[in-house]
Amino acid sequence: MIVAHIDENRRDIRMISVPRDLYYNGRKINSLAMSYGMPEMIRALSDIIGYKIDKYVLVDMYAFIDVIDLIGGIDIHLDTPVVDPTYRTVDKGVEGTLHYEPGDYHLGGKEALRLARSRHTTSDFARAQRQQMILKSIQAKAQGFGFGDATTIYEIAKTVMEKVETDVSLDDAMAYYFRYQGFDINLNDVMSSANVLYSPPYMPQEECVATGQEATGCGGLGNAYTLIPKDNNWDVIKWFFRERFQ
Repeated sequence: MIVAHIDENRRDIRMISVPRDLYYNGRKINSLAMSYGMPEMIRALSDIIGYKIDKYVLVDMYAFIDVIDLIGGIDIHLDTPVVDPTYRTVDKGVEGTLHYEPGDYHLGGKEALRLARSRHTTSDFARAQRQQMILKSIQAKAQGFGFGDATTIYEIAKTVMEKVETDVSLDDAMAYYFRYQGFDINLNDVMSSANVLYSPPYMPQEECVATGQEATGCGGLGNAYTLIPKDNNWDVIKWFFRERFQ
């Protein structure tokens, strides 16, 4: 989950990734959209970060693949290896696992999705940074389309809008593209246990049951990996966003 803030004075777009395991009002934040719909998700997230969220785009993995393929793929640079032996891949009929050494890559939608999803040998936080990097690469590719390519951009935008859930109209999407395509994107701001979040100790559900402790504290926060603000101070998250958006 990524919150983007557009500053027209600085001509930049600042992004902060919010981890899906953030535990808010008795549930993980990523469950709100599925259980209650996007309006409730937006309301809760706005309350958490202290900024009103004006628009949203919900992209599923198939739309993600199509978007990147529609623009002809993206170019990325990896400073560190991304190796995940638990992530199975199939390329041209050959089975393997996810393995990227440091270097430059041109990725289609399927390959980019692998990088955006893999987390088992790194972390959700490293995955969030890669997701931001992919968004910046999409922007860099889109900057190659100018006003002379308005028809092409319109057809791409129309196709994309049919594949995502959003409250942005097609006309607004076109206006945003031409207005903000030259803005800088600031990367790598991720809420994590390295800054304002904390992961309480927990016991997996199966261990709770096996040890007979199910009735004495293994519910809620007790039996799943979750993240909460340090010292349970939700104002620190608002501070984190203000420091980066103002």
